Amino acid sequence: MKNTPKILCIITLVLLLLTVVQGIVRIVPVRPLKGAYVGAEKPHFTAAGFLSGQWQEATDRYLKEHHGFREPAIRLYNQYLWTAYHRSTNPGSVLIGQHDYLFEPWFVDEYYTGCYAHFYPDSVPDYEKTDVFHRRISRLHKVQEILEEQGTHLFLALLPGKERIYPQYLPDRGAQARHDRHTGHLRAYDFYRTWAPHYGIRHVDLCHCFDSLRGRTPYLLFTQTGTHWSSIASTYAFDSVMRYMQTFGPTIRPVTLGQPYTARTREPDADLDDLLNKTFHIPTERNQYVDVTLADPAPDTNPSLVVIGDSFFWNILYNFPIQELFSNFRYWYYFSTIYYDPSHDNVADIDLVDQLLNADYVMLSYCTVQLYNCGNGFVDRALLELCYDPDEIQAVRDSLAATPSPLTVEQRMERNLEQYFPALAASHPTKRCSKLLHIQ
Repeated sequence: MKNTPKILCIITLVLLLLTVVQGIVRIVPVRPLKGAYVGAEKPHFTAAGFLSGQWQEATDRYLKEHHGFREPAIRLYNQYLWTAYHRSTNPGSVLIGQHDYLFEPWFVDEYYTGCYAHFYPDSVPDYEKTDVFHRRISRLHKVQEILEEQGTHLFLALLPGKERIYPQYLPDRGAQARHDRHTGHLRAYDFYRTWAPHYGIRHVDLCHCFDSLRGRTPYLLFTQTGTHWSSIASTYAFDSVMRYMQTFGPTIRPVTLGQPYTARTREPDADLDDLLNKTFHIPTERNQYVDVTLADPAPDTNPSLVVIGDSFFWNILYNFPIQELFSNFRYWYYFSTIYYDPSHDNVADIDLVDQLLNADYVMLSYCTVQLYNCGNGFVDRALLELCYDPDEIQAVRDSLAATPSPLTVEQRMERNLEQYFPALAASHPTKRCSKLLHIQ
């Protein structure tokens, strides 16, 4: 037993040495941690940085993020917190509900109070909040009408959130929160559901559809450990959406949905559990899936599709052969990053009018929470660029930039678009940009 301290010392030194070696050459492959973060870059040595101490600080941050076996060590610690204390190791992104159902915090907020404060200041009075929605939906209707003249069919898809389908599993916020739930807080979905028909917005209400299916399907509409609609539910939903699209637009190649089957959980059906970065996943029932295959007859030409929306559309992309159903398919993620376009990465770089005129369908696809900022600026930009030339728009921007204001140019444009561009105030604007006039 007298050699025990030596043995423990040797084991400790070996483990430390293995950690150093692993950090340098990565002998053992490890799973990367889930989630988005900006890692520390390896600092470059300079004499000035060394003398000021900045190089040492930067090196310390870099080594903390790149030492060997960091990922399994973090997972082991997170598993300890979960097993011993039933704590979310990422409470800013993942909340634990009843029966270990996981939720993103803003879906919980949406159920109890609505998510307006996530997108706009609390100081904005209710009547101004309603004005924001009225402005946006009125402009959306104008964009829809102008595009329809050019043969481009725009429509809005209202998608359910997990809080709407499984409220019984939400974290309980107490009596006050339950009281707040019934005090009439403004919610974006309720506004769009009510006013889209009034303004003549073409739309498909999947919230209402999922409400009617709740508790009546042999599969989960939202998985226990995921934030998005389940893969199988999203597959059935988009099949219905494609049938709806063909009631006002060109033919889409039919698909065949196979028989549902049970399988191990697939991406992204456990995306919230992944964010906890534990060693073991939360035990759940196996989820159901359904395969999609192309059917005949195929149309002579596949229609083109642009989707502007949130992350819920990724579930559809995981399951549908989307590029075989639609030509020139583009996914404008939150009207920012572009996917499935080899020529462009960001919407700031595209000719928006050209892109819209070359699309057969334009789908705005937003869930209950993201509807508060439906379009992410697409509606205003599309309306402007369809009606005004770039030099006319830039002249107004320059004028606003030269005028002192606590608001940014973009904020002033959003609030007073019709004031700065009077032609847009008409219920059906007749002014068109040069590109549309040339086509006509």
